[in-house]
Amino acid sequence: MSEPCAGEPPCPPRLRPEANPSYWKTAIPTGLSSRPSHHGKPILKSVEAMRQTTTTLVGIFLIAIAVVLPSLGQGSQPGQTPTEPFSQPKGPYAVGTHEYLWVDQKRDEPFTKDPSDRRHLLVRVWYPAEATPGSSPAMYVRDINEFPEKSVYRRGEHIKTNSVTDAPIAKSKDRFPVLIYQPGGGTARFIGTFEAEQLASQGYVIVSADHPGFSETILFPDGYHFKADMLLAPKETGMLRDDALKSWDWLEKDVFPTWTADASYVLDKVEELDRTPGQLFQKRLDLSRIGMMGWSFGGATSVQMSKDDRRVKAVVNQDGQLFGDVWEKGTSRPVMVMHHGGEDKPPKPADAAVMKELTAMTQERDRSFLSHVTNDWYEVTISKTQHGHFSDFLLFFPRNQAELDPRRAHEIITAYTLAFFDKYLRGRDSDLLAAASTAYPEVTFKKGAGRR
Repeated sequence: MSEPCAGEPPCPPRLRPEANPSYWKTAIPTGLSSRPSHHGKPILKSVEAMRQTTTTLVGIFLIAIAVVLPSLGQGSQPGQTPTEPFSQPKGPYAVGTHEYLWVDQKRDEPFTKDPSDRRHLLVRVWYPAEATPGSSPAMYVRDINEFPEKSVYRRGEHIKTNSVTDAPIAKSKDRFPVLIYQPGGGTARFIGTFEAEQLASQGYVIVSADHPGFSETILFPDGYHFKADMLLAPKETGMLRDDALKSWDWLEKDVFPTWTADASYVLDKVEELDRTPGQLFQKRLDLSRIGMMGWSFGGATSVQMSKDDRRVKAVVNQDGQLFGDVWEKGTSRPVMVMHHGGEDKPPKPADAAVMKELTAMTQERDRSFLSHVTNDWYEVTISKTQHGHFSDFLLFFPRNQAELDPRRAHEIITAYTLAFFDKYLRGRDSDLLAAASTAYPEVTFKKGAGRR
């Protein structure tokens, strides 16, 4: 990674990590959609192995790759992973990318016992860039040693993106608005590359950070080895309802406050990037036009931040179950809420009633939230999609023919996300936000004006 320490002390060479399955063995699989989702262990080697694990653990919560398992074709092998899965950006700008390691020296690492550990965040940025003909595209996974030996991300070392590392930032008389992207629980900062590149090509700077303790990163560019030994998830019992409620409680009390603190720190660092001489983004960011967006647990984080931090002017929640107090208190910012439209089924018929109960609980939070929003709100539900459609994952495996093509889903997600932020950060109206669109018949569209 270029400039890995971002102003911190010089970093020693990278060290090869050891696999860390002990942490994941203690983690309750989780599914953080607007409805309970399919899930399983994140470090399994093959599609079929992942599928078999998932079928016994459906309906509680998401963790990493297993969220997409219902859509993965059988027999997919690592060698068959596509090397160029991402659609070409449609905007007027080329796309550049840069990575940072940010270490919050004011915060202890909450997931480890060592009092000297400080909170580490790996950050990827996509931005509007000048075209650089002949430049090699950046790789999706920059360093496989960041992840455990059995991590599914190691299968992505040959995947290319449409971005160019450290390409010159685009010339413009105006500063660029900023979008903070929050990945899903258990996933990596780059899991929304499909939309980050498209949005950057339209003139946005997108900043996304990992969240150690609920991600797979175990080695950082400064040589720091991360292994959680505190605030571990409750052990699963096999009882769907009990496991779900205990997992939700763990996420609410132990994980969510750390994610919102990370989000606040990222906003501080973005401000620092804009004012620091010599930085790539010095005086190029419009800090008065910051939006936040996220998938799954990251969507929940984004919505909470729209209530808690005035720097966030608009927010998009992509299929995220709500946590914190925002579902009871609402937000004063404009918000778009996206849902997958496919049916979630329990792992066995005996769990159908429990699944229905859990689904009703998450839906009630959605209704409560929108009833307390004091600004414009939008709901977008995409038919024949599941939770994984809001990430890159489904691009890497054979398509489930009963579901919407991932590229079509990504086109829809990006179109509505862009229309929303263009309206509330740039003042550009869009027909997509006026009523249901014939261009996207897969979408069920609702809107409202919150009480003010």
